[in-house]
Order: sequence, then C-alpha cells, then structure tokens
Amino acid sequence: MSLLIALLAVIFAGRLILRKYNPQAVLLLTGLALLFIAQLFGMMDITTLVKKTTGVSAFDAFEFIRDTLSVRLGGLGLQIMLIGGFAVYMSAIGASQVLVRLTSSPLQKLNSPYFLLGLALILGAFLSLFISSATGLGLLLMATLYPLLTRLGCSRAAVAAVIASTCAVEFGPGSGNSVLAAKTAGIEVVDYFVRDQLPIVVPVVLFIAVLHVAVQRFFDKRRQEDASQQINVSVNGSDDQTAPLWYMFLPMLPLVLMLLCSSLAFSSLRITLDTAVLISVFISLVCEYLRYRKAREVMAGLQRVFDSMGNVFATVVTLIISGEVFSAGLKATGAVDALLNISGEFGLSAASIILLMTLITFLISALMGSGNAAFFSFAPMVPDISKHIGSDVAVMMLPIQLSAGIGRTLSPIAGVVIAIAGIAGVSPVEIVKRTAIPMLGGWLLMLVLTFMRAGHLGNILPWLAGMILLMGMGGVALRKRQSHSSIAG
Repeated sequence: MSLLIALLAVIFAGRLILRKYNPQAVLLLTGLALLFIAQLFGMMDITTLVKKTTGVSAFDAFEFIRDTLSVRLGGLGLQIMLIGGFAVYMSAIGASQVLVRLTSSPLQKLNSPYFLLGLALILGAFLSLFISSATGLGLLLMATLYPLLTRLGCSRAAVAAVIASTCAVEFGPGSGNSVLAAKTAGIEVVDYFVRDQLPIVVPVVLFIAVLHVAVQRFFDKRRQEDASQQINVSVNGSDDQTAPLWYMFLPMLPLVLMLLCSSLAFSSLRITLDTAVLISVFISLVCEYLRYRKAREVMAGLQRVFDSMGNVFATVVTLIISGEVFSAGLKATGAVDALLNISGEFGLSAASIILLMTLITFLISALMGSGNAAFFSFAPMVPDISKHIGSDVAVMMLPIQLSAGIGRTLSPIAGVVIAIAGIAGVSPVEIVKRTAIPMLGGWLLMLVLTFMRAGHLGNILPWLAGMILLMGMGGVALRKRQSHSSIAG
C-alpha cells in the first residue's frame, strides 16, 4: 500500500514538473498530501515531525514546514545564498573574467585543435570550482576560448558542446548540490570535497575529456562542417572587463580559506563555508576601494550580493525545502522501509536502490534541464538506506549528486545549452548529440568508481551491464534511423 501511494506520488509530481509546473509548488503540495494521507491511514503521527506540536495534526504539517525553513535558512540556505551572491559580485567587478582570461591564455600557444578541446574541458571543470554558475562560466568561456578553438579548425558545434560540458560534473564547496550533500551526510563540505569527490571526479573529468576529443573529431569528419565560419561572441551581464590581473585570486578566496582552515593545513583553525564567503566579500570590497577610492560606489556594490542572495533563496533554497517536505511525505507513508524490506525479500541489495535513485535523478535531469528537483527530493532518504546497508552516507550520496549535473548536460532545454547554442549559432539538439557519448561514458565510469569504493560494485554489476546493453541497442537503433532518413532524403 505504502509503495503504491509513493509511486503514484512520484509519477504525479514528475509528470507535473515535466509539464512545466512550478517544481517548488508541486513538491510542496505533493509532500503535504502525503503527510495528510499518512496521518489519515495511521501510517505515521505528524506530531512526531515537529519540535512543538500545535495541538492539531493538520496544522502540524505546516509547523513542520516552518521548522524546516527555520533550520535551513540559518544553515544550508544561508551558505548557498552567500555562494550565489559572491559569484555574481565576482562577475560584477570583473574578477571572474580575469580568472578565465588568464587561465585560458596558455592554450593559445598550442596548435592541436582537438587536443585543445580536451584541455578546454579540463580547464572549465577546474574553473567551475570558483565560478559556480554553469551558464555564467559557459558564457565566459565562449568569449575567450570559443574564438580561439574555432580559428584553429574545430567546428562551432564541437566547441559549443565541450564548453556546455564544463560544469557537468558539479563538485567543490561552491556547488549548492555539494553543500546539501555534505550537510545531509553530516560532514564538512571541504571534507566531502577532498575525501569523497576528488577521488571520483578527477578520473571522470579526464575520461570525459578524452571522449570529447574522439567524439568531436568523429562528428566533424562526418559532417565536414565549415569551421572557418566565425560568429562574434559577446557576453552580457559582465560589468567590468578592465579589472587588474591580481583580481583573478578573488574568486579563489573561499576555497583557499576553507582548505587552509581545515585538517589539511592548520587543524587548529576552523571556519565554515559561509564565514569564508563573508571574509572573501569583505576582502573584495577593500580591493574595490583601493582600486577606485570611491566609498559610496563600492558600498553600493555590496547590494549586488544581497540582491543575488534573494534570487537564490527564491529559486534554490525554496526548492530544497520543498524537496525535503516531499521526501518527508514519502518517508511518512513508510515507502522507504517498505522498499528496503522488499529488496531483502527479492534478493535486491539496498545498493541497487541507490542505483535506482541515481538513474531516476539522471533521467529527470536530462528531461527537465535541471537536476535540482530530483536531487533535493532523494537526498534526505540516503542516510536511512546507507545505514541499512552499513555504508558511508557521503559515498552513497555522491552518485546521486553527480548524476544531477551530468544528466542536465544531456538536455536541450538546459539553460547553459540554450545560451551557448544561441551564441554559437547551432541547434541545442546538435549540442546534445555531441555531449551524449561523453556524458553517458563519464556517468557510467562514475557509477563504477563510486560503488567500487563503497564495496558494493558486485551488487550492481548486473544492473550496470543491462543499462550498457540498453544504451548500446538504443544507439544502434538511432544510427539506423538516421541512416534511413539520409537515404530517403
């Protein structure tokens, strides 16, 4: 009964979100409905979810939302809002532009176009540590690397596909998904970054880069596109293009401070992510004053941080809270416990359930162009499942978190894909065709490495083999269809 209710709720919510209903409203209202159903059928007493009951179980559901808002706004929500505000401020003062321009300049000395494509992917993944907006980083790379790579002989579609992939693997303390994953796992985000993400992300990014080189070369030879055609690239929203060179270090400050004030360097020092961002904002304000000597304008610039924090609250933090309410509703119906019990009866490991959640996150991200709704809904369930199988929560959280960004890059309606396609003058579908193999390959490698590290690879090997077989059959069918279409044309 509980599984049927949960399945219907997931299908209902997923269908509405895919039909462009507001995801916050869908998840919040569906979660409330599940809580009321759980109370009505005696599956769970809602009063156990709140710190202090109102005396009426129906009101306690809303008290639970209030409690969640109170906790998240003071912790995780504040951190994500500060990250978003800092990122916008770095772009406004020109620091992000300087960082991208200087780090990409060494690539201009190389003359191998497809080798450069691979290096551009690696460079973009590195820069995503400091520029958390996928669309923002993509536009900056279009202004710097795109003209260089197309002049060297790469097609417009090839360069656009690589640049669109630079933020596919979301990692680092600057990623909102990483912050949520670390909080849910009960560890510091810098520990999650160094201990859990880096061992998986580094080989995955390198593998995606290699796949991009091979795939883009294949597509270019097959299509014989005119790579000499140039399009003037302009990036909107960057207020300052004349920032001094040393401004390149400002976007790095939060990460550097957190690494220094941790067990990796000075173990006696401890600062949180939000504190590191606040210190970095203050240092940036001082730098701006030393640069212009105009206190009024510099102080006014701080408003950009606050405005952006409001935007991040409205778009990201509210989605996290709605996802938690939805997840609480699923738990209240007993769906998680029932799923674990059934997996034991049918010989399925709980690791297989994690793999299923990872696959769903990946597919929803590819369909929606955003993985936040799926990840924020499933993340709160991972600790219970990890406890059941005796595995580390962070290790089990990682494949779900990384799948959100990788799946997004396969969507022709993702913001970064649409923006880059428009600048390059190619179809978003063409970009997705060129990112499909690198993204799927990187995703499968990520799954293998993650579950191998957790000691559960053997439990999911049959499922992985089945997915690879289905992908191969789908690719062959698609290629035959394209061949028939070209012959008919």
